[in-house]
Amino acid sequence: MKFLPLLFLLILLQSCDAFTDKRAVSAKEFYEMKDNVTITKVTEGQILESATPKAQKIHEKIEAKENEAILFLENNPTKQEEFFELVGLDSTEIELIEKIAFRKDVSETEYEKEKQIFEAYQNITDPSLYQENLQILHGKEKILYNYPSFDTKNTKFGGIWSIILSQKKIIRSFKKEKKSRFK
Repeated sequence: MKFLPLLFLLILLQSCDAFTDKRAVSAKEFYEMKDNVTITKVTEGQILESATPKAQKIHEKIEAKENEAILFLENNPTKQEEFFELVGLDSTEIELIEKIAFRKDVSETEYEKEKQIFEAYQNITDPSLYQENLQILHGKEKILYNYPSFDTKNTKFGGIWSIILSQKKIIRSFKKEKKSRFK
């Protein structure tokens, strides 16, 4: 019975948040925070529009060292960080990338859309018709950028580059781009 008042006091102190870092937010603080938060709805078109130049820039850097890049990926498929360094990608580009691969065979493809794109590229006989392809993938959480590679000596299809970007990080880059435009 001697411990009952002490127990009551401990419960009272705990309920007053004396031992936690939680505290109530005043109405004024709430409205100030609310005014600083904006939610912007973006469409798939806006996402793809933003992702396209980013993916193209990454591919240009890869293409500048294509033979070295293909050889590196064949021998070191899991060493993405070293690959990024080899082709000269900067931190803002690396931040967007989930994976880069070069596929020579349709059986190497990871996604159904990637397989379909690979097969379509294989059927093109005129190299001037090769074009890049950008698709939103896998429950809309990834963006797949493909670009064909062909053997210039034989003018035949040699494989495809697959660059998988994080859609979430592309969307987050909208805010950064918006801030940099207005500075």
